[in-house]
Amino acid sequence: MDLQTLSRLIKDLITVNDRVSLPGMGGFVTEIAPSVFSDKARVINPPFRRVLFRMSETWNDQLLENLYADEADITLEEAANEIESFIKDLRSDLNRLKSIQLPGFGTMKATDKNDYFFVADKDLFIYPEAFGLEPLNIKILPKRGSLEILKKTSAKPKKKHRLGLILLTILVILIIIIALMVFFKEEIRPVWEWILYSREERELLKLL
Repeated sequence: MDLQTLSRLIKDLITVNDRVSLPGMGGFVTEIAPSVFSDKARVINPPFRRVLFRMSETWNDQLLENLYADEADITLEEAANEIESFIKDLRSDLNRLKSIQLPGFGTMKATDKNDYFFVADKDLFIYPEAFGLEPLNIKILPKRGSLEILKKTSAKPKKKHRLGLILLTILVILIIIIALMVFFKEEIRPVWEWILYSREERELLKLL
């Protein structure tokens, strides 16, 4: 067992499990982090799985021992003993150095009181469900007022459409009036005479 092997095994296990024990130290756990803004709110990052280390996770799920036993072709008991011895040395080094790199996975760190925590590598990918999702860049408008200009521009076709409807309505009304005048010309004749002629002229028309 070495750091390279330990890092690879934990990374493989945490990709398909929500928790992986590090016997004698605690356990790695994951949680889903929602989409967040970054880079001055100009980039939206997709959801991702965040890896944390918790010393309170003391129960051993034996995932690490089982995988190591299969790969090294040794018994589960032999794998457990080897891992226990390696992690004991790892804790001692971490308490002294305060930081130990797990290649390709992240960094284990210790506080002054020897409380352990984990910082994942920036490029760590353990969320297959998000494969293909990439950060989305938000395009900033080149200058203030561009949105208002777009709104005004889009309003012009609406005004033209409204004017066309008004003209069409007037035309229909005129056609209806002309049609009524043609079909009911005798009935509305007195009205036209009253509009077009004076009283004396109307009296003369009656004599014709």
